[in-house]
Amino acid sequence: MKSITATKALYIKLGEGGGLAHDCIENGYLQIRYEGVNHEMCMQGRWEEIKNTFPYGSNASSKTHHRNQVQKFYEEPETTLWVTFHGGALYWCFSKQEITFNDDDTKTRPVINSWQNTNLKGEDLITAVLSGKLLATQAFQGTICEIRELSYLLHKINGTIEPHIAKAESALEDLVLASIPIIKNLHHDDLEILTDLIFRQAGWQRTGVSGGTLKDIDLDLISPITSERIAVQVKSRANASNYNDYKMRFETMIGFNKFYFVTHSPTQQLINQLNNDDEDDGIIFWDAYKLAEYSVKNGLTGWLINKAT
Repeated sequence: MKSITATKALYIKLGEGGGLAHDCIENGYLQIRYEGVNHEMCMQGRWEEIKNTFPYGSNASSKTHHRNQVQKFYEEPETTLWVTFHGGALYWCFSKQEITFNDDDTKTRPVINSWQNTNLKGEDLITAVLSGKLLATQAFQGTICEIRELSYLLHKINGTIEPHIAKAESALEDLVLASIPIIKNLHHDDLEILTDLIFRQAGWQRTGVSGGTLKDIDLDLISPITSERIAVQVKSRANASNYNDYKMRFETMIGFNKFYFVTHSPTQQLINQLNNDDEDDGIIFWDAYKLAEYSVKNGLTGWLINKAT
């Protein structure tokens, strides 16, 4: 799909407290109220005259502020990107410059195609993954304001990454790859400690002493939030026979929601088995890359470096 471009982006609050958002999104239009504003004068572009009799604002400055918002609604071209927030998501659209004056004194302009709440890759644009700077526009006290974070917004909608973010992600990936040789050199006991630290950083708690809860597992962990219980077996080196042996043992255990098999040095035979096995055997496998990835995410790189020096 062709990338989205825009000359500018505007945030529009669809009704007081977003009360008109649902209808606008469902029916494909933008809407402002501003009752009492002369529609014909707006259509004719008589903005200086309108300012003198504008029914909103207590002084000249605030009247101009409100008039400018109405002017944007009437005059913005189809290349302007419109944005609103509703139901915990960002919605975006382009709009035809066709203004309709309604019987209730509101004004609407139709959306081109429809409002969208996903990026071009089909991923939801939920507010949880958006920057605070962009979300701050929701606090705007008026109806329409320009979004300064245009480049960021377009990257989000297109499903692309800003160059400085891509650089940071590349640096993180380099750190993960640089951690792998260190992890592969860990003694079994240190590997077990690292695995324990990763789970603890993620909020898991041991139900007993590491390696001592059950003879067939190294870590017996529980989530204090969900009460989910997992079993973790750690081996510095492992082959297919080791893996299949523990797979059989796991099948006899009760009370666990998931099983993890962790090794920094699997044999090629084991790798081939895992790659060719389409069946979900209920075991989550971690190799050196996965350990490195979680070590970086959980701030354990310093611990690894200290172990290696």
